[in-house]
Amino acid sequence: MRLLTPPIAVALALAVAGVSAGEPTPRSAIDVTALPPVDDAVTLAPDSLSALRPRDGTRADDRVALLPPVEFNLEQDAFATEPAPGPGLGAGPPRRRFESPYGSAAPVSLGGFWAPATDVVRQGPSLAMNAQFARVAMPIVPPSEGRPLWIGVGRFGRLELATDAVLPDSGRPIPDQLWLVETGVTHVRPRDDGSTLGGTFLFGSASDRPYAAGRDLTLVAVAFLQTPAANDRDEWSFSAFYSPTSQLPYPLPGVAYVWRPDATLEARIGVPPAIEWRPDDDWTVSVNWFPLVNLNATVRRRLDESFSLVAFYRTDTQIYFLADRTRNDERFFVFDQRAAFGLERSLGGGLTLELLGSWLFDRELFQGTNFTSGRTDVVELEAGPAVSLQLSWRR
Repeated sequence: MRLLTPPIAVALALAVAGVSAGEPTPRSAIDVTALPPVDDAVTLAPDSLSALRPRDGTRADDRVALLPPVEFNLEQDAFATEPAPGPGLGAGPPRRRFESPYGSAAPVSLGGFWAPATDVVRQGPSLAMNAQFARVAMPIVPPSEGRPLWIGVGRFGRLELATDAVLPDSGRPIPDQLWLVETGVTHVRPRDDGSTLGGTFLFGSASDRPYAAGRDLTLVAVAFLQTPAANDRDEWSFSAFYSPTSQLPYPLPGVAYVWRPDATLEARIGVPPAIEWRPDDDWTVSVNWFPLVNLNATVRRRLDESFSLVAFYRTDTQIYFLADRTRNDERFFVFDQRAAFGLERSLGGGLTLELLGSWLFDRELFQGTNFTSGRTDVVELEAGPAVSLQLSWRR
C-alpha cells in the first residue's frame, strides 16, 4: 500500500486551503467523520461534549438540546460516503460557533455509493461495487441542563461485490453481499467539576450472513472522559476503544490535549490526533487520523448559504466476519484509498444533500487476523471512479 503519511496529508490540506483563500500563511501557529464519518470512518469526538459546560453565557439547556451524538466508531464509517468528523465546535470562547454543534457527524443520514466494474489484477473477471447505508443517533429522552443524556444509535449498511472472481488461496467465490447491522446507546454524564464522562456500546453483526452464528457478532465499546485544562479554554481528552472489527482488534487507549489558541483553530494533540482550521466563515480544513491507517483530510469551501464545495483524501477500510471462515478470528477486509470532489446543497429544515465523485486506488480485498500481517486470499483491483449520494439531517 502506498499511504500518504499523516504529516504530509496535514501539510497538503493546509497548503491548499491557504493558497485558495488567498492567505500566504495561516493566522495561527498551526481541526480524525466523522473519523467522521469515519464511515462513514472516524475519530471519537468527546471534546464536542463540552457543550454541556457553557462558559460563554449561552444557556446550557440550549446547547444540550443540540448536543451531537458521540461518534460511535473511532474509525471511518462503513461505506465511506461520509468522511469521519473532526473535532467538535461546540465549546465556549474563544471559538466562534460556525454551525450546529453536530459538526460533520449528522445524527440522521442515508445514502448510496457506486463504483463501476474495474479489472481484477491477475484474474480475468472484473468487479463492481455498490452500497447503501443508513444511520441514526438521537436522544432517547429529552435532554435537560445538568442531567445525564442517553442517545440511541443505529446503523445499517449493505455492500455488494458484483464479480465472478475468486479468493485465490482458498478458491472460494468472493462474497457477493456484505451486511452491517448495529444498534446501541451512548451515555453522557456531566460532572460538577465541569468534566464530562460517558461511553458508547454498540452490538450487532458484520458478515455476509448476519447473525448466522454467535461468532459472527461484533461490538463497539467506547469510554471517554473530557476535563477542562487549567486555563479553562483548552481540555484534556481521555478515551478507550475496542471493536473486533477494527484494524487493530485490541483495546486501544487514547489521550489528547485539545488546544484552542483562538477562534479559528482546534487541535487534538495526542492519540487520536486531529486538527480543524477555519480561517473564516467560508473555509474549513480538517485532518484526523486513527490507528492504524485511518486518515481523512478534508477541505470545504462555502459558496453561499445553500452550496458548498467539498474535496477530501482518505483511506477506507470495511471489515467483516465471513460465515464460512476456517478460523474464528479471521476477518475479511475491503480496503482502498480515495480522493473525492463534490457539491453539498442545503435543502432547508436541516437537510443537506451531498454528491461526490471519487477516484479509488490501492484497492484490495483480503482475509487475515489483523490488518498488517497474516494476509491470505489477497485480491487486488485496478483503480477506477466512483460516485456517492448522501442525504443528511442536522438539527
